[in-house]
Amino acid sequence: MHKTRANGVTHHFVLHCLGGPALFTVAGEQVRFRTRKHFALLIRLALDAGKQFTRDYLADLLWSDAARKFANHSLAQGLSVIKAKIARDAVVIQRATVGLAAGWIDVDALHLSDGVTRIDGPFLDGFEIPTARPFEEWKDEHRARLTPQMRDCLVRLMDGARRIGDFATVERHATKLQELDSLSEEGIRGVMEARAWASDRSSALKAFARYEARLAEELDAKPGADLVRMADLLRDGRRTPRPAVAG
Repeated sequence: MHKTRANGVTHHFVLHCLGGPALFTVAGEQVRFRTRKHFALLIRLALDAGKQFTRDYLADLLWSDAARKFANHSLAQGLSVIKAKIARDAVVIQRATVGLAAGWIDVDALHLSDGVTRIDGPFLDGFEIPTARPFEEWKDEHRARLTPQMRDCLVRLMDGARRIGDFATVERHATKLQELDSLSEEGIRGVMEARAWASDRSSALKAFARYEARLAEELDAKPGADLVRMADLLRDGRRTPRPAVAG
């Protein structure tokens, strides 16, 4: 079996959660689950690998609408599926608790502080389980905790692209930042910079106008002085100066 290393730990699988969730072997082959609840169970365990959860917590997380007997049976089935997909040794089962052993799955959401993690969208974007309300609540809470870290990571990725003059990448990360926070000043600045450096001043000014209108409508506020200056330079037909990058 192929393996990969992250933070000094050898992993066998990679789990993408920053966007639509997907599990891959380190060789790049996608591992699919027949039911979303079984995949959701793996995601919950993988985000806290090494931790033991009570069976009641996991059963209530995904099968709270079922009688306890049937919920426990569904949990047991889900754990059997994970053993088959990952490895028997990956699932640590004790008398009243269950966990995923550390080292088996590398999760992108755990590397946001590295500043090199790929972000395709919000945490578990589009992954809905309407019949598992506790899971949906956990997902929303975890997404809220991760969003500031995702914003910081995208800003660092934009700075790295600026250093090498890769403004197409700056715009890609800036667009993702706007999807997370439509009022992000860093996001609109990145979009305007990229389009200005591509000599598309008209598009940059249209993006600024949309941002200005949204800011006024939602917060009754105005863009910062630096953004206004950037827009003025573009209206004068001048390319915006390349911004200073921290560090």
